[in-house]
Amino acid sequence: MRGSYPVPGPHTVRYGGNTACVEVRNAYHRIILDAGTGLIALGDLLMSEYQAARAADPGQPQEPFTITILLSHTHHDHIQALPFFLPAYSSQTRLYVYGPQLLGVDLRDSISLTMTARYCPVRLEELNAHKIIENLADSDRLLYRNSEKAPKIYGAREELPPPRPGDLLVSILRSYAHPKDGVFVFKIANNGKRVVYATDIEGYTGGDSRLIEFARDADVLIHDAQYTHEEYSNPHFPTQGFGHSTIEMACEVARKARVGRLILFHHNPRHADEDMDRIQEYARTLFKPAYAAHEGMEIHLSP
Repeated sequence: MRGSYPVPGPHTVRYGGNTACVEVRNAYHRIILDAGTGLIALGDLLMSEYQAARAADPGQPQEPFTITILLSHTHHDHIQALPFFLPAYSSQTRLYVYGPQLLGVDLRDSISLTMTARYCPVRLEELNAHKIIENLADSDRLLYRNSEKAPKIYGAREELPPPRPGDLLVSILRSYAHPKDGVFVFKIANNGKRVVYATDIEGYTGGDSRLIEFARDADVLIHDAQYTHEEYSNPHFPTQGFGHSTIEMACEVARKARVGRLILFHHNPRHADEDMDRIQEYARTLFKPAYAAHEGMEIHLSP
Protein backbone atom coordinates (compact mmCIF):
# COMPACT_ATOMS: atom_id res chain seq x y z
CA MET A 1 0.00 0.00 0.00
CA ARG A 2 2.80 2.39 0.95
CA GLY A 3 5.23 4.19 -1.27
CA SER A 4 8.96 4.67 -0.82
CA TYR A 5 9.55 2.63 2.36
CA PRO A 6 7.63 0.41 4.80
CA VAL A 7 6.21 1.99 7.95
CA PRO A 8 5.25 -0.56 10.61
CA GLY A 9 3.91 0.86 13.85
CA PRO A 10 0.80 1.84 15.79
CA HIS A 11 -0.06 4.70 13.43
CA THR A 12 -0.48 2.40 10.38
CA VAL A 13 -2.34 -0.54 11.92
CA ARG A 14 -5.59 -0.13 9.97
CA TYR A 15 -4.29 0.75 6.51
CA GLY A 16 -1.00 -1.12 6.74
CA GLY A 17 2.62 -0.18 6.36
CA ASN A 18 3.99 -2.56 3.71
CA THR A 19 5.16 -1.41 0.30
CA ALA A 20 3.46 -2.23 -2.99
CA CYS A 21 2.13 -5.71 -3.67
CA VAL A 22 -1.23 -6.66 -5.21
CA GLU A 23 -2.47 -10.13 -6.12
CA VAL A 24 -4.92 -10.76 -8.96
CA ARG A 25 -6.21 -14.31 -9.36
CA ASN A 26 -8.87 -16.30 -11.12
CA ALA A 27 -9.64 -20.01 -10.96
CA TYR A 28 -6.57 -20.93 -12.99
CA HIS A 29 -3.88 -18.26 -12.62
CA ARG A 30 -2.37 -15.94 -10.03
CA ILE A 31 -0.58 -12.73 -10.93
CA ILE A 32 1.28 -10.58 -8.43
CA LEU A 33 1.77 -6.90 -9.19
CA ASP A 34 5.07 -5.67 -7.72
CA ALA A 35 7.22 -7.20 -5.02
CA GLY A 36 7.25 -4.71 -2.16
CA THR A 37 7.27 -5.93 1.44
CA GLY A 38 3.63 -7.00 1.19
CA LEU A 39 4.94 -9.93 -0.87
CA ILE A 40 6.37 -11.61 2.24
CA ALA A 41 3.05 -12.35 3.94
CA LEU A 42 1.46 -13.15 0.59
CA GLY A 43 4.20 -15.69 -0.13
CA ASP A 44 3.61 -17.39 3.21
CA LEU A 45 -0.12 -17.61 2.45
CA LEU A 46 0.38 -18.97 -1.07
CA MET A 47 2.81 -21.60 0.16
CA SER A 48 0.35 -22.70 2.85
CA GLU A 49 -2.43 -22.99 0.25
CA TYR A 50 -0.22 -25.04 -2.08
CA GLN A 51 0.88 -27.42 0.66
CA ALA A 52 -2.69 -27.83 1.92
CA ALA A 53 -3.91 -28.68 -1.59
CA ARG A 54 -1.19 -31.30 -1.97
CA ALA A 55 -1.96 -32.83 1.43
CA ALA A 56 -5.67 -33.02 0.63
CA ASP A 57 -5.05 -35.12 -2.50
CA PRO A 58 -1.70 -36.93 -2.09
CA GLY A 59 -2.44 -39.42 -4.88
CA GLN A 60 -2.53 -36.76 -7.56
CA PRO A 61 0.57 -36.07 -9.71
CA GLN A 62 2.58 -33.21 -8.26
CA GLU A 63 1.79 -30.11 -10.29
CA PRO A 64 4.29 -27.23 -10.39
CA PHE A 65 3.35 -24.21 -8.33
CA THR A 66 3.11 -21.51 -11.00
CA ILE A 67 3.26 -17.81 -10.11
CA THR A 68 3.70 -14.67 -12.20
CA ILE A 69 5.14 -11.43 -10.82
CA LEU A 70 4.72 -8.31 -12.96
CA LEU A 71 7.04 -5.47 -11.97
CA SER A 72 6.06 -1.91 -12.78
CA HIS A 73 9.72 -0.92 -12.36
CA THR A 74 12.71 -1.88 -10.23
CA HIS A 75 12.93 0.81 -7.57
CA HIS A 76 13.63 -0.68 -4.14
CA ASP A 77 10.12 -0.35 -2.76
CA HIS A 78 8.80 -2.50 -5.61
CA ILE A 79 11.31 -5.37 -5.51
CA GLN A 80 12.68 -5.43 -1.96
CA ALA A 81 10.78 -8.55 -0.84
CA LEU A 82 11.92 -10.89 -3.62
CA PRO A 83 14.64 -12.51 -1.44
CA PHE A 84 12.01 -13.20 1.25
CA PHE A 85 9.31 -14.71 -1.01
CA LEU A 86 8.89 -18.22 0.37
CA PRO A 87 7.69 -19.93 -2.85
CA ALA A 88 10.93 -18.82 -4.53
CA TYR A 89 12.82 -21.27 -2.32
CA SER A 90 10.81 -24.31 -3.45
CA SER A 91 12.00 -26.39 -6.40
CA GLN A 92 8.31 -27.08 -7.13
CA THR A 93 7.74 -23.42 -8.02
CA ARG A 94 7.79 -22.05 -11.55
CA LEU A 95 8.27 -18.33 -11.05
CA TYR A 96 7.69 -16.03 -14.01
CA VAL A 97 8.94 -12.47 -13.49
CA TYR A 98 8.26 -9.85 -16.15
CA GLY A 99 8.96 -6.14 -16.25
CA PRO A 100 10.60 -3.30 -18.14
CA GLN A 101 14.18 -3.00 -19.23
CA LEU A 102 15.15 0.26 -17.54
CA LEU A 103 18.11 2.46 -18.46
CA GLY A 104 19.27 -0.23 -20.87
CA VAL A 105 19.69 -2.87 -18.16
CA ASP A 106 18.01 -6.27 -18.46
CA LEU A 107 15.41 -7.03 -15.81
CA ARG A 108 17.31 -10.10 -14.62
CA ASP A 109 20.49 -8.05 -14.17
CA SER A 110 18.64 -5.32 -12.27
CA ILE A 111 17.19 -7.85 -9.83
CA SER A 112 20.44 -9.78 -9.55
CA LEU A 113 22.34 -6.61 -8.65
CA THR A 114 20.18 -6.06 -5.56
CA MET A 115 20.89 -9.63 -4.45
CA THR A 116 24.68 -9.56 -4.63
CA ALA A 117 26.67 -10.38 -1.49
CA ARG A 118 27.14 -6.69 -0.67
CA TYR A 119 23.41 -6.19 -0.18
CA CYS A 120 21.81 -9.58 0.40
CA PRO A 121 22.80 -12.94 1.93
CA VAL A 122 21.03 -14.86 -0.86
CA ARG A 123 21.94 -14.55 -4.52
CA LEU A 124 19.27 -14.76 -7.19
CA GLU A 125 20.83 -17.98 -8.49
CA GLU A 126 20.43 -19.60 -5.07
CA LEU A 127 16.64 -19.42 -5.12
CA ASN A 128 15.51 -22.98 -5.87
CA ALA A 129 12.47 -22.09 -7.94
CA HIS A 130 12.60 -22.51 -11.70
CA LYS A 131 12.89 -18.82 -12.61
CA ILE A 132 11.88 -17.31 -15.94
CA ILE A 133 12.79 -13.60 -15.89
CA GLU A 134 12.14 -11.64 -19.07
CA ASN A 135 12.03 -8.07 -20.30
CA LEU A 136 8.74 -6.85 -21.70
CA ALA A 137 8.21 -4.13 -24.27
CA ASP A 138 5.44 -1.63 -23.75
CA SER A 139 3.57 -3.02 -26.76
CA ASP A 140 3.68 -6.64 -25.53
CA ARG A 141 0.67 -8.57 -24.30
CA LEU A 142 0.61 -11.66 -22.08
CA LEU A 143 -2.07 -14.24 -22.74
CA TYR A 144 -3.00 -16.84 -20.12
CA ARG A 145 -5.21 -19.73 -21.21
CA ASN A 146 -7.06 -21.96 -18.77
CA SER A 147 -5.36 -25.10 -20.08
CA GLU A 148 -1.85 -23.62 -19.96
CA LYS A 149 0.13 -22.75 -16.84
CA ALA A 150 2.61 -20.44 -18.58
CA PRO A 151 1.66 -17.20 -20.32
CA LYS A 152 2.57 -16.53 -23.93
CA ILE A 153 3.99 -13.16 -24.95
CA TYR A 154 2.62 -11.50 -28.08
CA GLY A 155 4.47 -8.56 -29.61
CA ALA A 156 2.88 -5.53 -31.24
CA ARG A 157 2.81 -7.10 -34.71
CA GLU A 158 1.61 -10.51 -33.58
CA GLU A 159 -2.08 -11.26 -33.81
CA LEU A 160 -3.73 -12.71 -30.75
CA PRO A 161 -5.46 -16.06 -31.28
CA PRO A 162 -9.27 -16.20 -31.28
CA PRO A 163 -10.48 -15.60 -27.71
CA ARG A 164 -11.65 -18.47 -25.54
CA PRO A 165 -13.84 -18.30 -22.44
CA GLY A 166 -11.69 -17.67 -19.40
CA ASP A 167 -8.72 -16.14 -21.23
CA LEU A 168 -6.74 -13.72 -19.08
CA LEU A 169 -4.98 -10.97 -21.02
CA VAL A 170 -2.40 -8.51 -19.70
CA SER A 171 -1.80 -5.28 -21.65
CA ILE A 172 0.90 -2.70 -20.97
CA LEU A 173 1.10 1.09 -21.11
CA ARG A 174 4.53 2.67 -20.73
CA SER A 175 4.45 5.88 -18.70
CA TYR A 176 7.43 8.21 -18.55
CA ALA A 177 5.96 10.21 -15.67
CA HIS A 178 8.35 8.64 -13.14
CA PRO A 179 12.11 9.16 -12.89
CA LYS A 180 14.34 8.13 -14.51
CA ASP A 181 13.03 5.83 -17.21
CA GLY A 182 9.34 5.48 -16.51
CA VAL A 183 7.13 2.61 -15.35
CA PHE A 184 4.74 0.03 -16.74
CA VAL A 185 1.01 0.38 -16.18
CA PHE A 186 -0.77 -2.98 -16.41
CA LYS A 187 -4.32 -3.83 -17.48
CA ILE A 188 -5.62 -7.31 -16.67
CA ALA A 189 -8.75 -8.47 -18.49
CA ASN A 190 -10.65 -11.67 -17.72
CA ASN A 191 -14.25 -12.67 -18.54
CA GLY A 192 -15.24 -9.12 -19.42
CA LYS A 193 -13.77 -7.58 -16.24
CA ARG A 194 -10.77 -5.24 -16.24
CA VAL A 195 -8.34 -4.09 -13.56
CA VAL A 196 -5.78 -1.35 -14.23
CA TYR A 197 -2.72 -0.96 -12.00
CA ALA A 198 -1.13 2.49 -12.31
CA THR A 199 1.35 3.08 -9.53
CA ASP A 200 4.29 5.52 -9.47
CA ILE A 201 2.71 7.73 -12.07
CA GLU A 202 2.42 11.52 -11.99
CA GLY A 203 -0.64 13.21 -13.43
CA TYR A 204 -0.95 16.11 -15.82
CA THR A 205 -3.10 19.22 -15.90
CA GLY A 206 -6.39 18.16 -17.44
CA GLY A 207 -5.66 14.49 -16.84
CA ASP A 208 -3.29 11.94 -18.35
CA SER A 209 -5.01 11.34 -21.70
CA ARG A 210 -3.08 8.14 -22.52
CA LEU A 211 -3.90 6.62 -19.16
CA ILE A 212 -7.52 7.76 -19.35
CA GLU A 213 -7.93 5.96 -22.66
CA PHE A 214 -6.05 2.87 -21.42
CA ALA A 215 -8.27 2.65 -18.32
CA ARG A 216 -11.52 3.46 -20.14
CA ASP A 217 -14.49 1.69 -18.47
CA ALA A 218 -12.25 -0.47 -16.27
CA ASP A 219 -14.00 -2.07 -13.32
CA VAL A 220 -11.15 -1.18 -10.96
CA LEU A 221 -8.43 1.44 -11.29
CA ILE A 222 -5.58 1.22 -8.77
CA HIS A 223 -3.90 4.63 -9.01
CA ASP A 224 -0.97 6.29 -7.27
CA ALA A 225 -2.20 9.00 -4.89
CA GLN A 226 0.81 9.65 -2.68
CA TYR A 227 0.40 13.38 -2.14
CA THR A 228 -2.17 15.86 -1.03
CA HIS A 229 -2.33 19.04 -3.08
CA GLU A 230 -0.62 20.89 -0.22
CA GLU A 231 2.28 18.43 -0.16
CA TYR A 232 2.62 18.50 -3.92
CA SER A 233 2.82 22.29 -4.09
CA ASN A 234 4.65 22.98 -0.80
CA PRO A 235 7.04 25.88 -1.59
CA HIS A 236 9.58 24.64 0.98
CA PHE A 237 9.62 21.00 -0.12
CA PRO A 238 7.77 20.64 -3.44
CA THR A 239 7.26 17.12 -4.73
CA GLN A 240 6.36 17.97 -8.30
CA GLY A 241 8.48 15.83 -10.60
CA PHE A 242 8.92 13.04 -8.04
CA GLY A 243 6.75 10.76 -10.18
CA HIS A 244 3.70 10.51 -7.93
CA SER A 245 0.16 11.83 -8.14
CA THR A 246 -2.13 13.81 -5.90
CA ILE A 247 -5.54 12.64 -4.80
CA GLU A 248 -7.06 15.11 -7.27
CA MET A 249 -5.02 13.69 -10.18
CA ALA A 250 -6.12 10.14 -9.41
CA CYS A 251 -9.77 11.14 -9.12
CA GLU A 252 -9.65 13.09 -12.38
CA VAL A 253 -8.37 10.05 -14.29
CA ALA A 254 -11.02 7.84 -12.67
CA ARG A 255 -13.81 10.27 -13.48
CA LYS A 256 -12.79 10.85 -17.10
CA ALA A 257 -12.12 7.15 -17.73
CA ARG A 258 -15.51 6.26 -16.21
CA VAL A 259 -14.09 3.45 -14.09
CA GLY A 260 -16.23 1.48 -11.68
CA ARG A 261 -14.02 1.90 -8.63
CA LEU A 262 -10.91 3.88 -7.78
CA ILE A 263 -8.39 2.47 -5.32
CA LEU A 264 -6.01 5.11 -3.97
CA PHE A 265 -2.58 3.50 -3.72
CA HIS A 266 1.10 4.08 -2.90
CA HIS A 267 0.22 6.04 0.21
CA ASN A 268 2.63 8.59 1.62
CA PRO A 269 4.54 6.76 4.38
CA ARG A 270 4.09 9.85 6.57
CA HIS A 271 0.30 9.54 6.46
CA ALA A 272 -1.11 7.90 9.60
CA ASP A 273 -4.41 6.02 9.68
CA GLU A 274 -6.29 9.17 10.65
CA ASP A 275 -4.78 11.00 7.66
CA MET A 276 -5.88 8.19 5.37
CA ASP A 277 -9.43 8.41 6.75
CA ARG A 278 -9.54 12.08 5.82
CA ILE A 279 -8.01 11.43 2.39
CA GLN A 280 -10.59 8.77 1.58
CA GLU A 281 -13.43 11.03 2.72
CA TYR A 282 -12.11 13.90 0.62
CA ALA A 283 -11.55 11.68 -2.45
CA ARG A 284 -15.20 10.64 -2.32
CA THR A 285 -16.25 14.26 -2.78
CA LEU A 286 -14.36 14.17 -6.11
CA PHE A 287 -15.19 10.61 -7.20
CA LYS A 288 -17.75 8.79 -5.11
CA PRO A 289 -16.58 5.16 -5.53
CA ALA A 290 -13.07 5.96 -4.23
CA TYR A 291 -11.37 3.83 -1.60
CA ALA A 292 -8.00 4.08 0.12
CA ALA A 293 -6.20 0.75 -0.26
CA HIS A 294 -5.55 -1.15 2.95
CA GLU A 295 -3.72 -4.37 3.71
CA GLY A 296 -5.88 -7.43 3.21
CA MET A 297 -8.33 -5.56 1.00
CA GLU A 298 -10.22 -7.92 -1.34
CA ILE A 299 -12.32 -7.04 -4.38
CA HIS A 300 -14.36 -9.78 -6.06
CA LEU A 301 -15.37 -9.26 -9.69
CA SER A 302 -18.01 -11.70 -10.92
CA PRO A 303 -18.27 -12.37 -14.67
